[in-house]
Amino acid sequence: MTPAQPTPDKPRLHYIDFMKGLCIILIVIHHENEHIFDLLGNHFNYTLESFRMPMYYFISGIFFKRYDGLGDFVRRKVNNIVVPLCFFYLLSCLVVGVVSVVPVLQRGFPEFEWSFLSDPLTSRLWRANVPMWFLLSLMEVNLLCYALQWVSRRRWWLVMASLALSLGGYWLSWHHIKPPLLLDTALLGVPYFLLGTLVRRQGWLTPSPADRWGWVVLVAVLAAIYPLAQELSLWKQVMPNYLYLYLAPACAMVSLTWACKRLSYVPIICYIGHYSLVVLCTHIVVMTLVERAVWHFTVPSVGASAVIIIFILLIELPLIKAFTTLLPRFTAQAPLFDKGWRLRCTFFGDRGRNIAKK
Repeated sequence: MTPAQPTPDKPRLHYIDFMKGLCIILIVIHHENEHIFDLLGNHFNYTLESFRMPMYYFISGIFFKRYDGLGDFVRRKVNNIVVPLCFFYLLSCLVVGVVSVVPVLQRGFPEFEWSFLSDPLTSRLWRANVPMWFLLSLMEVNLLCYALQWVSRRRWWLVMASLALSLGGYWLSWHHIKPPLLLDTALLGVPYFLLGTLVRRQGWLTPSPADRWGWVVLVAVLAAIYPLAQELSLWKQVMPNYLYLYLAPACAMVSLTWACKRLSYVPIICYIGHYSLVVLCTHIVVMTLVERAVWHFTVPSVGASAVIIIFILLIELPLIKAFTTLLPRFTAQAPLFDKGWRLRCTFFGDRGRNIAKK
């Protein structure tokens, strides 16, 4: 979700931001009203599911590094994943708690309970903010892939070991066994993550003349997936057959990356993609509030959902700016823990971001 900061030698890859932006917008649409996709065909939503969530594991895998050993690796992942997870989940609990005492806003929000705070450790349903399950899963995938590459970096080993782990996750999901801390989703996500790592190692991210064929290949892949599309939800444990679970997403993700390589900066979409972590962690709360306002004037429908989605994305733009500027250490823009796990005392504003870059 949060690739390394760009440098003059390694400028930011805008097409990666575009892919993240596209995926998070599709996720917002799905959470608001997935029936919007039905306007484009009965299997269109399932076709998008083949890469919508797996793409985030894949992109995280592209930027995977072992850094300076396990301690440094864990510290960086705590800064980039665990800290935002804790911050935004506690913030979501606070919002639900405040809304619970405001009658006019209560519709759509669950009634606050103190047990919400323990949901990430004890429950699959994080009632204050469901989509944030992905961050816990992503942290576990990073640790699993670090362990695999610590044993060996040979491609055959990584592929075979990741598929072995995924078979364990598939068995758990197929039998609807729900292990603690969403471990089944992490096991299933390892091959997607590893694919991103291997794509980078093969040099496929480097521009080439063949990139002009990317969109042709993407259209062909999606056309092939469409009639075979099956529902895929790691969190809900809705599993297609095992071959489809990895073959269809792999083809879709690689072809989408290929197609997007020729793109330059696309306003709004790239901006949302750059800060997709904030959108992932806030869109459900924003969505519930916007729905409450819109449904005051109309009834639920596809048209009303389209209006809600537009308002959500418009509200997310200033939210992104506010969170990343005022609270950079809690939104993966600057480290909360420095080397040696020293806690930074400057938490707020651009000053915290600037100190982190020194």
